[in-house]
Amino acid sequence: MRLRLESLIAVLGAAILLVPAPLGAQRKPDPRTSGQALNLVWPLPPEAPRIKYVASYRGEVDFEQKKPSRWKRLLLGPEEPKLVSVLFKPYGVAVSKTGQIYVTDTVQRKVFVIDPAAKTVSFLGDQGPGRVQKPIGVALDDDGKAFVADATLKRIYGYDAYGNLIIAIGHEGELENPSGLTLDTKNKLLYVADSQTHRVLCYSATDGVFVRAIGERGPAPGQFNFPTNVSADKAGRLYVADTMNFRVQVFGPDGAFVRAFGSVGDSAGNLARPKGVGVDSEGHIYVADATFNGFEIFDGEGSPLLSVGVAGNGPGEFVLPAGLFVDDQDRIYVADQGNARVQVFQYLRQSR
Repeated sequence: MRLRLESLIAVLGAAILLVPAPLGAQRKPDPRTSGQALNLVWPLPPEAPRIKYVASYRGEVDFEQKKPSRWKRLLLGPEEPKLVSVLFKPYGVAVSKTGQIYVTDTVQRKVFVIDPAAKTVSFLGDQGPGRVQKPIGVALDDDGKAFVADATLKRIYGYDAYGNLIIAIGHEGELENPSGLTLDTKNKLLYVADSQTHRVLCYSATDGVFVRAIGERGPAPGQFNFPTNVSADKAGRLYVADTMNFRVQVFGPDGAFVRAFGSVGDSAGNLARPKGVGVDSEGHIYVADATFNGFEIFDGEGSPLLSVGVAGNGPGEFVLPAGLFVDDQDRIYVADQGNARVQVFQYLRQSR
């Protein structure tokens, strides 16, 4: 009798598992696996979308290798498991003219080169002369030359298109903690934010000769308090994330102060820990904020337009965003440190 009762309970349990859950109890689809991430836009309808989520990249895990056929496995035996290289703590990000994404990893001590088109991952500065110790900022010129700021070695290293070291920038005692990098391609200038000395240094991008220093520690216009990241627009204007002054400062191609925007707070237009900064083709300014876990968008005068992102690990969500880069196609790349990835967004131009 006991055996029959146990069998009846087992059958009833199986039947219960097969009954579909009520519609109200169904789990909300996960946009990371359901394809809904492709439709993430900001702001929400019915307003016209201005920013669209595109993709996320972590490393080799993004590009699944074709598995050998069953017959090949039978003939050759099982393959040795392959170690997959993935980002651990990304910080700086820049993108080449041909679409390769360069990402510095401060823990793994190398620069990832992610090629979405070729579905490959390679590395820069991970061996031989020019091997980096703590890469922070990265910048690329139009000819494929890559510059990397190393906070431990207190130098900026330049590599050719084949990854060979061709230049080292920064004399002894000149740089203390080089972090964000950017290139003014119009005037062939390389800018580096030095958070320890509270200034931005400018070098010739051609031969590494020192040109000038901008700023000193303080809250006044043209002064900095732990600047971390920099960006230059097509006209040669320089944008500096003045992190602990909770603002972004703008300078002309000659280094003269133009304007500042942002202040500490939690309302629209406020900044708490600004990091990466970039400018699109229409002059909109993008600022990643590590406290707000997203990025803010401002017009060219510094007025707030839109906030993108919240804390989390889904598409369009962030944990400690750092470097930010805007390419020629108005795609926005954000180093999502805490989620060990780079997220990509597209600015959607409005028809006129």
